[in-house]
Amino acid sequence: MATKFYASLLALLCFCCGEISGQKVLDDQRFDKWYKIVNSDISNNGHWSSFNKIYDNSEKRMVLLNAQTKDTISFKNVVKSFLNNNLFVVLQSDNSLLIINLKTKEKKVIKDVSDFNFKDDFQYGFIITRSSSQLVSICQPFKSSNIAQGVTKIQPLDDDLSLVLGSDFSFIVSYKTGKIITRFDSIKSQELINHTPDISNRLSKFIVKDSGRLKVLFYNWNGEKRFDKYIDNKFNDFTGFGFGDHDMLIASRKNKPISYKDSIENWYSNDLALKPNFEARKNRDFEALLLNLSTGEQISNESDPNVSNRYLIFNDQYILEVLDFANGDSDTEFLIPSIRIRNVYSHKVEFEVQKAKQFYPVGKGVLIYFENRDWWMYNLHSKKKENLTSKINENFYRFNRQNESNINSAGDLFFSNNMSKIYLTSVNNLWEYDLNSKTYKNITNSSDPEVSFKILNRAVVTSAPLRWTRYRKIKENYILIKVSHKDDIREGLSVYDDKKLERISGLDFYKLDQFVCSTSNISFTKENANTPYMLEKYNIRDKTLKVIYESNKEMFQKEKFPKAELIDFRDDVGNTTYVSVILPPGYHHDRKYPAIVCVYENEAASYKTFYFPSVFNQSGFNRSLTAMENYIIILPRIKYIINQPGESALRSVNKAIEIVSDSFSIDQSKIGIMGESFGGFETNYIIAHSGLFKAAISGASLSDITASYFSVSKTNFRPNIWKYTDQSFRFSGNFYDNKNVYFNNNPVFNADKINTPLLLWAGKEDRHVDFEQSIAMFVGLRSLKKPVELMLFPQEGHTLMKPENQKKATQYFLNWFNHYLK
Repeated sequence: MATKFYASLLALLCFCCGEISGQKVLDDQRFDKWYKIVNSDISNNGHWSSFNKIYDNSEKRMVLLNAQTKDTISFKNVVKSFLNNNLFVVLQSDNSLLIINLKTKEKKVIKDVSDFNFKDDFQYGFIITRSSSQLVSICQPFKSSNIAQGVTKIQPLDDDLSLVLGSDFSFIVSYKTGKIITRFDSIKSQELINHTPDISNRLSKFIVKDSGRLKVLFYNWNGEKRFDKYIDNKFNDFTGFGFGDHDMLIASRKNKPISYKDSIENWYSNDLALKPNFEARKNRDFEALLLNLSTGEQISNESDPNVSNRYLIFNDQYILEVLDFANGDSDTEFLIPSIRIRNVYSHKVEFEVQKAKQFYPVGKGVLIYFENRDWWMYNLHSKKKENLTSKINENFYRFNRQNESNINSAGDLFFSNNMSKIYLTSVNNLWEYDLNSKTYKNITNSSDPEVSFKILNRAVVTSAPLRWTRYRKIKENYILIKVSHKDDIREGLSVYDDKKLERISGLDFYKLDQFVCSTSNISFTKENANTPYMLEKYNIRDKTLKVIYESNKEMFQKEKFPKAELIDFRDDVGNTTYVSVILPPGYHHDRKYPAIVCVYENEAASYKTFYFPSVFNQSGFNRSLTAMENYIIILPRIKYIINQPGESALRSVNKAIEIVSDSFSIDQSKIGIMGESFGGFETNYIIAHSGLFKAAISGASLSDITASYFSVSKTNFRPNIWKYTDQSFRFSGNFYDNKNVYFNNNPVFNADKINTPLLLWAGKEDRHVDFEQSIAMFVGLRSLKKPVELMLFPQEGHTLMKPENQKKATQYFLNWFNHYLK
């Protein structure tokens, strides 16, 4: 019965999707020259910059820019690049390496290259040839020297040195001299199991397989052997190896995967998580065996299904255990883990935190963590904990989407490069805390409650199993800061250099993004709806800000491109807000235009974003392209009221249309609406409660929220309840406490009120919103003989990723609106 139903339904869908076809087809060739830019690098002296051009037809080119003369050179098929004050190096997909001397303009091409390594401020670099696996040193002016053969990999050690792994022997090379400074005859790449550099002690720790046995070798970087010992054969059964901070060897092996294909699953109400989620985590858990190389003591660390991650910390004396499911619930978007610190030797838990959203072990026994509404510090030696932020009369937390039961830190924690200072984010300021002197400094000193700050430096030290090293470290000698207004549309930049705060650019209606930092210069992209992507450069020393590149100059003609405007107004309760409008090229006030409203949470803020016309769109809609077809595009800002997501959207949309109609000439009989994801839900709700719209498109949308509420995510095997209590819906509680709220906001329950022709679409592999949600609305409207179509895209998820599907959707959706609005 079910098989016949779906066969009939799919046949009907194919029929419905053909009704609008055959109309105007867009010519995507005319957009080929439009491109986005992706910022890549900037030299320390700021004279040179590199970025990628991503063209509309997916062609990609790397560009070298002279920031002084603004001359450019472009390169196709670049796999890897390097830029400093003196050199620009690109490895291309044909395995050719191009080196350009930026001072003399001399060029050198080397064929058959598989990899290369250069470093800032050093004369020498190294390449590995592809066919002969030969390591070659390169110095200016492009003199080359063969170093060794049989090379497989280069691993950085510090600012100067790298370890080179070879099939006959391994060695350390210097970028200062371009020569081998230390040789390890007993370390061969095919026998190497693990290499862990100990930078502070200038030591390399190796595990090798020697005649079928595992051996541990320590060498200092001068070549002196510090340790040489075979280890117990029981370690041969382990698959993962590493070293702790001192003399601890870590061996681990994953659990065997659990399969339920041929077994019965028992789900219990007292399980910490749903069975598939819990068992999936168990599959990723591991058993560990620790070996103290100094004493020979072996310490077992068995698999624990309640422990999600473990990290060896505090000089190999303790293990930090993370229990993701300890506070598992269905009401919050993310699980809040518990953490506990266990003594490696006694196995005793010496400290634990019930709910810790962020946590960082620091130094020789200090743990920094965020709990409830504050940052805390615990000293394992003194057994004392200290509230770091209660002494400051500011809030260091935020609520998640007006959900006061879910509290998050106001911003991420950052460390200085030497780990002596931490940087904390309050709602309105940034604070520096010195871990040694225990003193605070307000580095932004803002008294404006409508402004917030965010650190943009992006250096991150990553972690490995059973060894914690994951910190956001600011490696530069300055802090780059984004300044944001609470209106979500104005932003600016500042920089703090340990002495004072300097403003780079004030609050303005631009999107600032893709920040790249060097020693003395910062480059970033700048755009808004009327300004194609620009590349700007700020010099830390002379405090100058310059535009060094303007994109799409050949294609962008202001008079022929849609114009965006921002309208400020007061809503029905007197609050200041705004709406964005995209006007067709050559707009005339004496002509009536059809309009399309695009809904989500704050589409109006996308005034900051530049969209060139394209048929390749993940949502199947391009606002610039559509405006060029003589539509006015209205982008509202939704002001939400708890328990009224649908009504909030309806009120805000109606007000936005009213405000825009006062300023621009809209044909009130030809207004369409569209949205995807949560915007698709809003579209479904709005057309069920308003007869204003003559056509609608709803993509990847929630149509039956009660069915979704009681279903399980296919991505993380968690109940979808959190989508309603802790995300966009902003419901104040669960279904059983708010039945009327859930019923009243459920679009499919109001499908009988819909008279607007509705086009639904979804990806059949959508693991965020099940495509059957779109089918539910289609079936409901079809049963009522309402005008409805459904497009289901095979092998697509929550957005459309295949270019052919993006093009088909964009063409079809535009034809849909043309059919009903023109």
